Amino acid sequence: MLLIDVQRGHLPALAWFARLTSFPAVPGFVVVELVQDARNGQEVRQALKLQRPRRLPQVG
Repeated sequence: MLLIDVQRGHLPALAWFARLTSFPAVPGFVVVELVQDARNGQEVRQALKLQRPRRLPQVG
């Protein structure tokens, strides 16, 4: 899973993630996997931030 590679600091994954122009949608089960794989409290907090609601752009 790519986000786990980002969480672990794998350089190719970090480079890919840095080139994104918008933040990807992250399903809840992916957040759970990131929390389970977290090595410390900081990684748990970072994973949980992915779950926060984001403002949607207004249409029309």
